[in-house]
Amino acid sequence: MSEILKLVEQHDKYRAGTLNLQASENVLSPDVRKAMASDLGSRYSLVLDDHDAYGGTRYTQEILEKTMEMTTRVYRAKYAEVRPTGGHIASQVVLLSLMQKKGNLMSIPEKYGGYTGYQNNYLPQMFGFQNYDIPYKPESQEIDLEKTEKVMKSSNPSLMVLGQSFFLKHYELKPLREMCDKYDCTLAYDGSHVMGLIAGGSFQQDALNYCDVLFGSTHKTFFGPQGGIILTNDEDLMNKFRKNLTWRTMDNFHPSRVAALGIAMEEMHLHGSEYAHWVVKNSKSLAKLLSEGDAKPLYDPWYSETHQIGLSSKSLEKKGLNFRKFSELLERNRIVIDREGRIGTAEVTRMGVISMEKIAGFINGALSGQDVSKEVGEYVSGLKLAYWSGAQ
Repeated sequence: MSEILKLVEQHDKYRAGTLNLQASENVLSPDVRKAMASDLGSRYSLVLDDHDAYGGTRYTQEILEKTMEMTTRVYRAKYAEVRPTGGHIASQVVLLSLMQKKGNLMSIPEKYGGYTGYQNNYLPQMFGFQNYDIPYKPESQEIDLEKTEKVMKSSNPSLMVLGQSFFLKHYELKPLREMCDKYDCTLAYDGSHVMGLIAGGSFQQDALNYCDVLFGSTHKTFFGPQGGIILTNDEDLMNKFRKNLTWRTMDNFHPSRVAALGIAMEEMHLHGSEYAHWVVKNSKSLAKLLSEGDAKPLYDPWYSETHQIGLSSKSLEKKGLNFRKFSELLERNRIVIDREGRIGTAEVTRMGVISMEKIAGFINGALSGQDVSKEVGEYVSGLKLAYWSGAQ
């Protein structure tokens, strides 16, 4: 057997026995996995102006069209583009389409949870423009509207991008829309972390009412394959985005991924409302339970409106831990979180969990020095993918 295949099997066995609480991950259904592993995974598709550059794409083209159609239905959008091979690629397409060289961009600062890619050392440097921070109030997790207008007036940005990697609270979009209109600025929403919650109607339902474009990745709260989507109600904008796909940011769009995304969209269409509701409810519940132990969540009493819980570094320091050491401690007990102070509820909700008491008990037990790995393993073995309803 291949050495790499052995490692793949070891990985599958290892992860199957862990409780995944990472904010950036989710689990694929068997049907989505089937599409990913199909013959489509061996094929190319390169859509040009009026045809596909490859033969043998009869069904590939139909899959692409139906996936786009289903995506517009799920997000209640007029236009959808599902070909970006990642959320970062989707963001590049948006920036290339809406920014001019030497132009100015505004985004949430990285130190307050904004996406690193929008900071000046990364995409702005690559594409030749300047990023300015959107003034942010970390204590309330809100944009400072008054200061934002001052920055906008002085910097004259052509694009404002909302969205965060540490994403806990919705934005007040109406005043931002009015501000952007006043200063002739396009308003974009990077919903990478919350695309599944938006699709399910449990978070920022007004995103496309006020923003010119909504885009993001399809593998966090949205339980699809790794990839990206772009949504808008503006036909002219969608035409601009499509011009920046082929030959500029990508060529082959990975047909197996698009097929898998289409299946996940069908699942989201049928079950997304209930799933998204429970993701948010589980976050609030888990945060409240953790607040009774030593791993204190931030922003008591509201904690979170999304799939994420932010942890207090000060509470962990009292136990001699930082975020990385805490993550390593939990992993020794078969609980997986990231090394940056976030706990996520999307995947466990997808696995049918609607009570957080046991999970909170495992975390608090591990933090107090108990070995809960056996109990966690037994608990995970009893979980089953939920298409909602039928949760545990």
